[in-house]
Amino acid sequence: LAERIIKESFPGKVFFCNSGAEAIEGAIKFARKFGSESGRYEIITMKNAFHGRTLAAVTATGQKKYLEGFEPLPEGFKSVAYNDIDALRKAISDKTVGIIIELVQGEGGINIADQDFVLSLRKLCDEKKMLLIVDEVQTGIGRTAKMFAYQHYGITPDIMTLAKALGGALPIGVMVAKKE
Repeated sequence: LAERIIKESFPGKVFFCNSGAEAIEGAIKFARKFGSESGRYEIITMKNAFHGRTLAAVTATGQKKYLEGFEPLPEGFKSVAYNDIDALRKAISDKTVGIIIELVQGEGGINIADQDFVLSLRKLCDEKKMLLIVDEVQTGIGRTAKMFAYQHYGITPDIMTLAKALGGALPIGVMVAKKE
């Protein structure tokens, strides 16, 4: 399965787990490890996102209704308006290590990322040496007419998370990290 995922996506390493939330947790931990030597740990997420129900994943979720009652939440997460590159640029600090995005927000109301926004995200992550994490838990495995939603945008993420359609109701999640 790992070989097939890599064949359909990009050269990298595959981490298997039990759910999409665990895949997101793995991506958050990977990003923080990536930034640990430089002291970077902040992750920017999008308002109206949904990344799962574990503590870090729910903190990365940009919806207050999922956060209430779970305080204090882990630090290091900022949420900005979807498709707003100016708001995203303003949120970046010297502590920012990555950005998590769903290219199609499901729980947030079927919001679709603009082409220019996604291209700007990729460019910004490259310039600032930040990780672009694409949450494909709901969109991956052919749910957008391509194997992965990111393929509609002509970019490659640094990290991708998968679940749902991957297991056909079996408990499985995957984090794919780019070889580099």
